[in-house]
Amino acid sequence: MDLDLSVYLGAFLDEVDEQLEILEKEVLNLEKDPKNVKTIQSIFRAAHTLKGSSAAMGIEKMKELTHKIENVFDSIRNQQLHVDAAIINVIFESIDLIKRLKEAIIDGAIDSIDISDLIAKLEWTKNNKLEDGNYSVNEIEGVKNDSDDTFFPEVILDEYQKDIVEKAFELGMNAIVVYVVLNDKSLLKSVRAFLIHNNLKELGEIIASFPASEVIEDEEKFEGSLAFIIVTNVKNKEVFNVVNSISDIKAIHLTLLTSSNLASYCVGKKMGIVEQSSLETEENGKKSTSQVKVNPTVRIDVERLEELMNLVGELVISQTRLTDVRGRLAERYSSDPDIEGFQEVENNFGQIISELQERIMKTRMLPIEQLFNRFPRMVRDLAQKSSKEVNFIIEGKETELDRNLIEEIADPIIHLLRNSLDHGIEPPEEREGLGKNRQGTVMLKAAHEENHIVVTISDDGKGIDTEKIKQSAIKKHLIKEDEVEQMTEKDLVFLIFKSGVSTAQTITDISGRGVGMDIVRSHIEKLNGMIDIQTKVGEGTTFTIKLPLTLAIIRSLLVQIGEKQFAIPLVNVQEIIRLSKEEIKTIQNQEVGIVRDRVLPLVRLHKRLDVSEDNILNKKRIFVVVLGLAEKRVGVIIDKTLGNQEIVIKSLGKYIGTPKYIAGATIMGDGNVTLILDVGSIVNEEGTQDVTNNLPSNETRRNEKILQLTTFRLEDEEYGIVIDKVKDIITVPTITPVINSPFSIIGMMNLRGKLIPVMDLRERFGICQQQLTRKSRVMVVQVQNELIGLLVDQVTQVLKVNEELMEHAPRYESQIEEAYIQGICHLEERLIILLNIDRVIGIERLLQLKQLADQ
Repeated sequence: MDLDLSVYLGAFLDEVDEQLEILEKEVLNLEKDPKNVKTIQSIFRAAHTLKGSSAAMGIEKMKELTHKIENVFDSIRNQQLHVDAAIINVIFESIDLIKRLKEAIIDGAIDSIDISDLIAKLEWTKNNKLEDGNYSVNEIEGVKNDSDDTFFPEVILDEYQKDIVEKAFELGMNAIVVYVVLNDKSLLKSVRAFLIHNNLKELGEIIASFPASEVIEDEEKFEGSLAFIIVTNVKNKEVFNVVNSISDIKAIHLTLLTSSNLASYCVGKKMGIVEQSSLETEENGKKSTSQVKVNPTVRIDVERLEELMNLVGELVISQTRLTDVRGRLAERYSSDPDIEGFQEVENNFGQIISELQERIMKTRMLPIEQLFNRFPRMVRDLAQKSSKEVNFIIEGKETELDRNLIEEIADPIIHLLRNSLDHGIEPPEEREGLGKNRQGTVMLKAAHEENHIVVTISDDGKGIDTEKIKQSAIKKHLIKEDEVEQMTEKDLVFLIFKSGVSTAQTITDISGRGVGMDIVRSHIEKLNGMIDIQTKVGEGTTFTIKLPLTLAIIRSLLVQIGEKQFAIPLVNVQEIIRLSKEEIKTIQNQEVGIVRDRVLPLVRLHKRLDVSEDNILNKKRIFVVVLGLAEKRVGVIIDKTLGNQEIVIKSLGKYIGTPKYIAGATIMGDGNVTLILDVGSIVNEEGTQDVTNNLPSNETRRNEKILQLTTFRLEDEEYGIVIDKVKDIITVPTITPVINSPFSIIGMMNLRGKLIPVMDLRERFGICQQQLTRKSRVMVVQVQNELIGLLVDQVTQVLKVNEELMEHAPRYESQIEEAYIQGICHLEERLIILLNIDRVIGIERLLQLKQLADQ
């Protein structure tokens, strides 16, 4: 029965992608360090893997091409070829052709790809640079060598064999590796191998055979590929003739061992690569071994992940509805004791859903490394084409991002990198004249920032000349001269995103037409992202892209416009302000607000969304939500804010399509449908970049030290704990007392199957005891990787404070010791005491608690 290989095509194409990534990365490394045997072996193995898998799939062209690459690197690792620019370029050509073959496989057009020219180039590269002393069968007339099906065994010498070879060198003898492959249809392969062994033995001493002699003697196990290492006084040509005299030989290859290539055949190494499953270290004369842990992985169809994500989204909606129902029941039956149990179940349900959502989200997340690994090759080629020297640095490869977003942000990064290389980095001679290093630096960096990913592309080049941008924009009639005069430096820099604007003096095949940056902006806007530029003439430019981690579940700001509720993606909300009627003006039939002495265009969506405007007509001050998209800003007038909430984005379907100003919908806790505003269409229609300078810059936000606190009450004082320490907040469960427990530990509780000690903070701080109330809670905190429950009177809220505004170690007459106070925060009429929870619990007490939990 024929095997249907089409079912394995997806896995094969995934493997092709993986091996191409390895090839591209390692060839770049090889260009920097041509003698690195580890890199050479990695390339050889990647080519060998591709050859094997493509052969198994019956894709002959890819098999042939990868086999030729393998041959070239076999010669390199055997010291027959030396790596130079020509070899690097032909290998990169081969990688590009493999990519084309892969795409042709998908399109079903592989027959249209011609590989003959590159095959000939690879053959020439290998055969015309072989050093003296190495022979193969294709050099001897009358011997057939079908190299496409030739697989030589791997040769590894142990210490004893290595010593013999080194002694042979001292005595002036030759050490030769004799590779032989017998014909596939040859009968009695073991007998043929025995004849080869005997003939070679007459020429010198055979110190090793591969595979081992017991395998060669077994006719069932021996496949016909073998290698011998012989120490002899004769020359390679004589060895070759002796082996070639035996019939049924398909291929022969001889390699002369030398002091320079011997290390690549040594024990514990496979062609120069150390491969150990354990890491050994010596300490005080003792050896300790720690096994390297390898996490098993499994490939899952993306559609299954999408289905799981949808189900989790439904759970999020159900949990929101459960919270809503519990709130209404609590108001109606406040004295019913079952309400507290309902709340505890709801809290537990919420925690489980939150963790489940996080885990499912992580299955969709991939390290951005697989995207970033594409760019070193591109940067190398562009630098070479433009005759520039560039040091390309990548940081944050491990940063994870939704798999859908990884592909979406590829184009913006490509355009920004091309822009840095073509417009930013100066030619080497020009850089030297400016007192800079000949080699320019381009850095690509990714990092997480709360629920966003921040990608920066920076260079140390010439920076952005705003005068050139201004002249380009005026010349192409994209802006009027009188408008330019009123613009700030920041505004002028952002003109670079207008289609057609370019500072390039000449158009190249890299850039200069003024369309790349427009593409960058449109892509980022589509992804609900933002972009910022920091530049200084003569010093360089940094582009900062900020994107949501995922597009499936987002945190949104809920607002009321008229009598209806709408959701706005929180990533686009810059700030919420209130304007008086005196601060709202009309300029050329456009309402604008005066925000910190600057003009902000305002949008009233009431008429456009067909809702009533009665609620705000008589208000002295109105709410304005400032939205940002890329460099643009606009203020949306709303009736009021309703809080923020995590929502699941739902499509409106093909029948309704995509109405203007609406991006989708979500289902709220009460079961009603809430529409999600399309920030892109609103900002692009009405937005301006006039308030860019007034909003906190990315740099300013990074420099602000913001603390997020969970606050709670004990008696009549309010305290706070840094939210990172707080892992859960629950209603007071059943607490089981423990005999001889440490001071202030009132017992143990069950938290989802874990025994957690509970500390009474009133007793800990010497505050008089009181009965538990409906508002009493246990806050589960983590200190030194241990979970501890803290019994408090009431949890109040979660808030953000600027660390710089906190008062340190105050002379304040509190109910607790000063050593436990990390700082004091004044918020209008409230005073919050920030606790140093590590000191409150203490290391000694922590050890006692750990022992208690273990018991």
